[in-house]
Parts: sequence; structure tokens; C-alpha cells
Amino acid sequence: MADYLVKTVGNKKWLWFKNTNNYLQIDEDVFNVFEQLQKQNSKEDVVRWCIQHYNLPENEAQKTVNKIDALFSEQLKEKAFFDKEEIKVKSPSSFFSSKKYYFNAAVFHLFYSDANLETMFHPLFAHLETNKNDSASQNLNLFIYDEKYILNVDGNQLGSWVKNEEHVFKGQVFMALLNKAYSKTEEDWLGVLHASAVGNDRNSVLFLGDSGNGKSTASAIALASGLSLIADDFVPIDTSGQVLAFPAAISVKKQALEFLSTRFPELLKAKEYELKAMNKTVRYLAPKIIQHNPSRNIKALVFIQYTTDVDFELKPLDIHLAFKYLVSDSWLSPKEENARFFMDWIADLPAYHLRYSNNEKMLSAVQKLLIDD
Repeated sequence: MADYLVKTVGNKKWLWFKNTNNYLQIDEDVFNVFEQLQKQNSKEDVVRWCIQHYNLPENEAQKTVNKIDALFSEQLKEKAFFDKEEIKVKSPSSFFSSKKYYFNAAVFHLFYSDANLETMFHPLFAHLETNKNDSASQNLNLFIYDEKYILNVDGNQLGSWVKNEEHVFKGQVFMALLNKAYSKTEEDWLGVLHASAVGNDRNSVLFLGDSGNGKSTASAIALASGLSLIADDFVPIDTSGQVLAFPAAISVKKQALEFLSTRFPELLKAKEYELKAMNKTVRYLAPKIIQHNPSRNIKALVFIQYTTDVDFELKPLDIHLAFKYLVSDSWLSPKEENARFFMDWIADLPAYHLRYSNNEKMLSAVQKLLIDD
């Protein structure tokens, strides 16, 4: 297995590093120097090569080579494997509450040790609550020990996370649910994207963008128009490049409540939750549960931005910007074959920047993107 993979996309090189599972995007000239560092016997040889090929003064060539060497040496360094002593913690003898959820023919029984943990997860899955009994149900114990979040699945402790790793803890809980629902393991996923996915029966469009740009609001508008909400905030992509349904509710922030409640009046009666870790107050909107054909082709990446300054504007987005965003804000598989597929997959996906204040025009554009060619 190579220490790294390289893909040429336009005038850039995309690199994936085996040891760190990190992706970098670099210019051709930087890559040429990096390649020389892999081929030559010494940095002095590479400095001389830079002087000759780029007509640089010696001191500038030296600085350039040192900088590029430092950039990549950390990525290529062999991992130091330590036996991390994961303290095994016995689950509490009693819990604050327990809830059963049903999705994709699987029953999940979650046990919460306190009200804060229940608030972290139950509002997202309350619409899936069930009284079904299933001997094959998955039991998840969620509790706190020594200021750490602990996840125990079917009697096995999957890990522990300190308080500032709440997002990692939530992701691990979601991944446990995902694997059980689809009879998969972590190796069967290309990645999980911080995005929202909407679609029809065959295809989907992914909304991406920074928090506050309106991904969830746009998803709720699409849901009201008859499209399916496939996943919000936690978008699982399998190794074939398809998005699969993940049925967490949409979190609706205060500023979107007045507008969305005209389409979803149930929001006015929904309980309000204060998410201190994220410094926001939300209510939850349950999506329609996708019972059949939970996977969709992905037709486009749409970096969405609600702004009152623009009625509607849809422009092609430089795929390099899309790649940079995705690799910095996603969990991606560490397997070489998946990394190779991921780079090929992203390079071939159409990407757009959508700025809007006109909801009808936004919806019309999304529906056109969903149509098969």
C-alpha cells in the first residue's frame, strides 16, 4: 500500500495520506517539490533542483524546501501506536430514562443516565418511538463517568469522550444506530458529511455550508413541497457513493420558526430546547419516515446561503472549494480503496453556490437538479 494517493484535478493535486487519513490540496509546483523530496537523497539536492528549475535564489529555495518538507513530513510519519488504556466502566444499575426507537426494521433501546443526555438525543428520534419488543434490538447505554461521556453497546464499551468532544460522542452514537439499521460496519461507509440531503424517490441533492447559512431551513422548505428529507446534519454515504436515509429530526432555530410554522403549524406547539454547547435554542421538526428505497444517487453538491441581498443566484462552484470544505468538515473512511473512490467521486460531482431569498426559485432549481439527464 502506498503512503499516499494523488489525483490531478485541473491545475491542482489532491493528496490523501495513509498514516493520518488526511487530505491536502496543493498547487502543481508544490507537488513537484514534494515529489523531489521523495526521490532525492537529501534536501540539499532538492534545493539545488529548485534553484535550477525555478530560478530561485539559494536562500529562497532553502526556505521553500524546508516549508514544504515540514508540511508533508508530519503526514508521512509512521503512526506511533500506543496501547491506550481505556478504563472499562460498568454501566449504572439504574438510568434516568429509557426509550425504544424503530427504524429500517431495527429496534434500538437507548438508556439515558440523566436528563441532559436524554435531551441530547431523544428529541431527534422521538418520532421513531415504539413499544415493539425485539430480542435482536440493540441496547445502548449512555452515561457519564469521571466527567466523560461513555457509550456501551450491547454490553461492549465503545469508547469514552471528554466533555468538549460532545460532537464526537454524538457521532459515535449515530454510527452505532446506522450500522445496526443497515447491517453494516464502519468499513462499509465512504463517510459521513456535515450536510443536509433532500430528494425524490431516486435522486438527491446535498446542501452544504457553514452553520447559520440555512441548510436545515432549506431542507424543511423542500420537505413542505413534497420532497423527501433523507438526512439532516448527519449524512451517511456508502461505498458506492449513495446517500442513505438517517431519520433524525430537523432542528429549527428561533429565527426560522415564524416562517416555517406557516408550513408546519405543529412547530408552534413543539417543545423548545436550549442547546448550551451550541449556544442556540431550537425546536424539532420530524421528517416523514422513508420506509422503502432508503438510498439515493447524489446529483449535485449545493453550497447554500440564505441572504436578503439576493433574490436568486445559482452559479457553478469551483470543485476545489467543494473538496476543501468536505474534507475539513466530514468523517471520511481511512481505507485506501475508499479514499481513492472518494476523490474520484467528488471530482465528478457537479457543485453549485446557491444564494437566495426567493424560496420558490430555490425549490425550482433543486427540483431541476434532481431530474435524471
